[in-house]
Amino acid sequence: MHNINSDDDNDDDLSHAIALSLQQDENDHHDSSPWQPQLSSIQLDRHEQEQQDMKLALALSLGKTVDQLTARDILMADSNTNQNYSDNKRAQPTPEEHDRSSWNSVKKKKISSTTTTFTKHWDGVIKLTYVRGFVGPSFIRFEDIVQKTQLKKAVVTAFVWTKDFLDEHFPEDVNVCIISHGRPPSRVQLRPNRILITPPLKDEKFGCFHIKLMLLFHQDSLRVVIGSANLEPYDYNDLENVVFIQDFPQRYDSSGSSASDLPQFAKDICNLLDEMHVPVSVKNEMKKYDFTKAKAHIVASVSGVFEGDDKYRKYGHTRLADIVNEIGANDPSKKPKIEMQTSSLGALTKSYLQELYTSFCGTHPYANQNIPKRNINQPLPPIDILYPSLNTVTTSRLGPPGAGTICLNRKSWQKSTFPKEIMCDTISYRPGTLMHSKYIIATLLDKGMDETASAKKLLSSSSSSSSEDKDKDKVLGWVYCGSHNATVSAWGKLTLAKNSKRPKMNISNWELGVVLPITKNSDFPTPYQRPAPRYQPGQEAWTQDMDY
Repeated sequence: MHNINSDDDNDDDLSHAIALSLQQDENDHHDSSPWQPQLSSIQLDRHEQEQQDMKLALALSLGKTVDQLTARDILMADSNTNQNYSDNKRAQPTPEEHDRSSWNSVKKKKISSTTTTFTKHWDGVIKLTYVRGFVGPSFIRFEDIVQKTQLKKAVVTAFVWTKDFLDEHFPEDVNVCIISHGRPPSRVQLRPNRILITPPLKDEKFGCFHIKLMLLFHQDSLRVVIGSANLEPYDYNDLENVVFIQDFPQRYDSSGSSASDLPQFAKDICNLLDEMHVPVSVKNEMKKYDFTKAKAHIVASVSGVFEGDDKYRKYGHTRLADIVNEIGANDPSKKPKIEMQTSSLGALTKSYLQELYTSFCGTHPYANQNIPKRNINQPLPPIDILYPSLNTVTTSRLGPPGAGTICLNRKSWQKSTFPKEIMCDTISYRPGTLMHSKYIIATLLDKGMDETASAKKLLSSSSSSSSEDKDKDKVLGWVYCGSHNATVSAWGKLTLAKNSKRPKMNISNWELGVVLPITKNSDFPTPYQRPAPRYQPGQEAWTQDMDY
């Protein structure tokens, strides 16, 4: 039985933590961060009105309503205005301004007793998001993810979010820290209990904040949600998305604990919170929960350049290589077959696919003080890229207007170096549904095994053996779900620094996902029909000239 404090004690702890959220010693928290100081009520109204005016103007220019704006629409507008940022950067706030930017006027949330039964996922689970018109045990609605009547506090991140969607699902008296894409980096207190943070990007023109993470602090537990959906109805009602959910109970005693004492899963999240410049009080709140049964491994990308032996493996595909090793999926005698489902594609090349595949195998691309040169005469690695064809989009329920966040630059597709021979179509099990999910399945196959038949059954419990089977925990591969698309911007590019000759990881985007091992007893839902049909000769991919 967990040690659960009274409602009043919980509320007092929460209010105290939030009151201290930004009043930390600068040595504890990024004293060089370009925070925006707290705004007056008049300035707040003006800021919100400016945001609404900008969205209205953008919607009118595109012939849409504000609610119909997509992530791609906003990114394109952002890309068109980035060139002006360097001339209009805000001045660094003084330490006094930094301290004043806190959640001062906090309304305490009184959680009433209720007989409602809430599903908890103590062992971690992958779910597909709800789509209108379809029901099934693998699908989950946004309201069932949030469970707002139990909610005390939340951290939510997305590339794009809508005010009405958040107001509907997050009560007004719940404190919410929103982290989203934008330039320049800033912090704005939208309301007494709403803060908006835009983390820094390494480049003023390229890259985006693309993470989809939710930390939902419930009455007696913390729910961690990592997935592919933005915080808008479009992603949670109309498109296929994927989420990993795990609940963590309160600890018996969290006094004296520190972030360094947390299991790796929680450490990775706390590190990411620091990188995103989230108030320190959130990390302190994390220490109150028991993460010992964390099921997944965190793989993140942070916008930046990471040079040196200890840094280049921290984020991106080189971090994934470490995880593959950690879960025991790096059998040299069994090279993995990769299915990489994506909603956006970059300018893929054979050499970059070889770089990615090295990490997918659990082998670091940088070994023996050298990065191996890619041989253009080598065959393509066993990677299938799953991305919708033009026909799949045009015949979908939403049609081309619904594919605003499905992107491949036409010039990239038409290049002779683009590996069209590894392209497969993405067909949802929910007919006519377009897919915004990002999913990777790595299947370790013995030589001579039938790839199609074995891979098709691998994620299904129908192939499960009895508990007495000595091989029931044998790792047969791994599965990834999260926000990483199949792009260099998402996974990063590994090079050698010119001067130091040390490995250097260059990443444009912020991304987040989880990796779980596949065993005989695994039962993970897949968002697409398997095996995915390969593109036929002359078949065209869905393209639009936006790449992120």
